[in-house]
Amino acid sequence: MAAINGPWKTVTGPGGARVPFYIIRFDKRGVCTSPASLAHLVDASAEATDVFLFSHGWNNDWAAATRRYEQFVTLFTKAHAAHWHPESRDFRPVLVGVHWPSTVLVWDDEQGPDIAGDPEPAAADQVPVDLLAEGLAPEQAARLYELAEREELSGAEALEFATLLAPVLTGTDDERGSEEESTPDPEDLLALWATIPDEGADEPAERGGFAADEPDPAAPQTAGLFDRLNPRNVIRTATVLLMKDRAGRVGAAGVRTMLHSVVAASTSSRVHLVGHSYGAKVVLSALAHGSAPSRQVESVLLLQPATSAQCFADPAGGRRAGGYRPALERSRQPIMTTFSRHDVPLTRLFHLAARRASDRREAVIAGAPSEYAALGGFGPQETSSVTVVAARTAPQRYDLPDTGVLAIRSDDVISGHGDVQNAATAWALLCQVME
Repeated sequence: MAAINGPWKTVTGPGGARVPFYIIRFDKRGVCTSPASLAHLVDASAEATDVFLFSHGWNNDWAAATRRYEQFVTLFTKAHAAHWHPESRDFRPVLVGVHWPSTVLVWDDEQGPDIAGDPEPAAADQVPVDLLAEGLAPEQAARLYELAEREELSGAEALEFATLLAPVLTGTDDERGSEEESTPDPEDLLALWATIPDEGADEPAERGGFAADEPDPAAPQTAGLFDRLNPRNVIRTATVLLMKDRAGRVGAAGVRTMLHSVVAASTSSRVHLVGHSYGAKVVLSALAHGSAPSRQVESVLLLQPATSAQCFADPAGGRRAGGYRPALERSRQPIMTTFSRHDVPLTRLFHLAARRASDRREAVIAGAPSEYAALGGFGPQETSSVTVVAARTAPQRYDLPDTGVLAIRSDDVISGHGDVQNAATAWALLCQVME
């Protein structure tokens, strides 16, 4: 891709004004690969009244990410035109989209979350074994490829697979307040993999289905070890953890540096962060990790975030504070986050895949969520810093609470993980901008 030394393009903004739209790219380590555009952005931010920083989630290539960014901006501009009162204040926005390498097969149900996402399902043979093999010695990688091609794995083969993958999955559980690296035990991985539904099994009757509100207490929500495991399900689960770590790394390293530079460029511009799915982890990591920016950002909007529901948890009873709790003090407005029971990946699968520590308790899918539940599926947990409200549509404004988080119950406006480009989410962002 040819180098861009300024805005990716200009788009039509409120009142027909031309608005610069930057795309800043990062590699999997969080290293910025478009430094000239970044420098141009920082200069432009100094003259803006509002800077919007968006991050896409998993499984989004360049074309999908930029297309979805534009779609969301179009919806926001439409809402702005209908409800903005020009006399309120000047409005000269700058738009910034983060692009990070997130393309990997994750869920069959929905491939493309976010303001970004490819609506076309990935082919069955695109399971990214090579992503997992990167960290292995050649002979180990060869064995991994061999096992991955099996139709199914026996108990002994599954244990061997788990033993090969365990070191690759070393990482931190930073969302829940731990910065210590941990490597999963192969036996724990086997127990985890056994809980993942097989392809095509027990699919909800409708897209966006949800587990029963009152599950039978006698019926476990997770199964014991199966005699045989589908290697594709194993790989899919493993890549969830890898992408989770990558999103955090990109946010805490590269996007954090960019955010600090943009905030420091002006003493008056309002900076708004928007992320969906793992993109929420990108922007939260950028805001919460390390030292705070030189001043607060104006607002944070999390759309169906694929982060821990305990990421804002209170420190209580020997429990660590949530890893993203510092973000509450680094945003002037309460952080807005959507959650919806119709988000199948985040209500039925995330808590099974995105856990690292040993946990043999049954995962509760409905009712009280697992300690590994997703924020976008169940809303914030274990925190007193939250107010829960039903989603609103224009022209009904949100009343911003004194608490650090405004959790928006979005069952009526978000029908699935990728359904975040709509009038309701654009209205939520406009409400933040109009404060």
